[in-house]
Amino acid sequence: MEATAKAGLARTLDRATTVVAVLMSIYHLVACNINLFQAGQHINLHILFALVIVFLQAIKIKEGRPTWQGWCMIGLLAASIAVCVYIHFNYTNFMTALGAQPFDKVFSGVCILLIVLIATQRTWGWVIPVISVIALLYGYFGPYLPGPLFHGGLSFSRLITYVTTNFDGIYGMLASVSANTIILFTIFGGMMDAFGAIGAIMNVAMSASTKIRSGGAQVAVLSSGLIGSITGSVAANITLTGAVSIPLMKKRGYPAEFAAACEAAASTGGAILPPVMNAAAFIIASWTGIPYITLVFVGITPALLYYGGIALSVYIKACKLGDEKVRDETLTAFHSAFLNLLVFIIPVILLVVLMVMGESAQKSLFLAICCLALVGLIQQFVMREEKPLHAFVKKLLAGFENGGRTVASIAVVMACMGVVVQMMTATGLSSKISQFALAIAGDNLLVLAIVVALTCVLFGMGMPSASAYILAALLGAPALTTFGVPVVVAHFFVFYFAEMSALTPPVAIGCLVAAGLAKADFFKTCLISMRLAIVGFVLPFLFLYRPALLLQGTVLEWAWAVLMVVAFLFCFIVFCENFFRTRTTLWERIIAGAGALCCVLPFYALDFAGLALFGVLIISQGRRVRRERSLKQAE
Repeated sequence: MEATAKAGLARTLDRATTVVAVLMSIYHLVACNINLFQAGQHINLHILFALVIVFLQAIKIKEGRPTWQGWCMIGLLAASIAVCVYIHFNYTNFMTALGAQPFDKVFSGVCILLIVLIATQRTWGWVIPVISVIALLYGYFGPYLPGPLFHGGLSFSRLITYVTTNFDGIYGMLASVSANTIILFTIFGGMMDAFGAIGAIMNVAMSASTKIRSGGAQVAVLSSGLIGSITGSVAANITLTGAVSIPLMKKRGYPAEFAAACEAAASTGGAILPPVMNAAAFIIASWTGIPYITLVFVGITPALLYYGGIALSVYIKACKLGDEKVRDETLTAFHSAFLNLLVFIIPVILLVVLMVMGESAQKSLFLAICCLALVGLIQQFVMREEKPLHAFVKKLLAGFENGGRTVASIAVVMACMGVVVQMMTATGLSSKISQFALAIAGDNLLVLAIVVALTCVLFGMGMPSASAYILAALLGAPALTTFGVPVVVAHFFVFYFAEMSALTPPVAIGCLVAAGLAKADFFKTCLISMRLAIVGFVLPFLFLYRPALLLQGTVLEWAWAVLMVVAFLFCFIVFCENFFRTRTTLWERIIAGAGALCCVLPFYALDFAGLALFGVLIISQGRRVRRERSLKQAE
């Protein structure tokens, strides 16, 4: 009886969450075309929806009733509704009293601030709320701090309204991006999942594994990249694709650590893969004023190089282990699997075309969502479902539900990070950190880049990609731009290192999840994943010295830069694996290491030396393979 009551209450809460998530998606689809409310009110409703979903999901049940923690979540849920409704209806009063701090404005601000901090802790852990509280304490205690940390300080009432009911901070730019763009992106991704796009991607990856050597491991590279671009979560991506790819790789003879590292590195790269590029791309566009479609085109070359590096590593590893093509008659034929996936590419192409034509991200995403809905509707009739319209509506609502549930956790963390951004801007801390980094670096761009990279990796540990980028952009990008680095280059530098923090110990959330699935050693997985994703750590530095990689130069400069990265990758991988077509000799390995070093250092004289060593390595391996074949034939 108790088990039935527990299941019944859990089912009721889940249904309530589903209803709120669907309503959230529908509201935002309407709001992106019709101005129902003022901008601040719209963001407030967005945060309200997110808080309700977060607290509904956080309610714990025991013996058929909520635990004391569950009752606390219910209380916070009620408080969220009460505070957000009050702020909504007093929006005009609060906006006309920007210079004043009446009691209700301050009290409402305190309540929404505490609620957002708790909601963020429930979804993302303690790191981000603690950073936000430290930022608030710095804003209040500034007059008592020594040296460069000193600032004029903010009174308690001014501090609270500054980050809440003045409609900055929690309601600032980051929350605006979440409420106007990211929500549409998550609806699009949720509908892709509901209509079967993710399954189609996995089918293509699995069927492609029969076409090439190392195909069993390339499943992880292909599927994780494509699905990661849709899901936007490293951990979720690894859980989804790793459940298939990791056992397949282990079955093919790959060590558990290599299988986990391959999955972690490929899933981490999903956030840098155009055209979606995770939520962080929308933040970069809003922050820098660079059109989103420009960022998409700028990001293509480095993303392809990143996945090319992982694919090449996997191929050489397969050759070393003797792994051949996957042979499984039960797999879907490649052309059939690809045709099933092709229909889902149509909305993505429409999205890109609309942005190239100059349409806003919101309108482009809305029309892409409509196109995807039409594709899904046609699909139900083509698949000859028994009740095609019923099946379509069910999948459409499931997509809306997925979108609402996904954006809820993003919305609360964006609101929480808005506090950090507002405090660092108001106190001038970000500019002080930039000045400090510049003082350390002096006139040396490389030293500055290393300092900024370490800062990005340090502050990005254990954080979602969007939050990691926000902190990295606040702390690192201004120093680079002050040094004269172009804005797009500076932001891609910190963006890449913020993403790579998912692979760097001691936290390495991507490696942690993958190692758990593979039952592999965590630190070995970290080391191998960093080696596989080496281009993700090298490219940001090359952005500074070879900006043509980000389309900041001529076509010839771009081609040369790509050639040098490819040569570096080949030499580096051969050096690490001690294998290419056959096992390398000591001299070949030395040549590979020297070639990699020459190709990555931005000096033209060394470029030619690196290419020469690259050629010598290929020729040497070719001769040795032919010699070994001749000896075998002679025997």
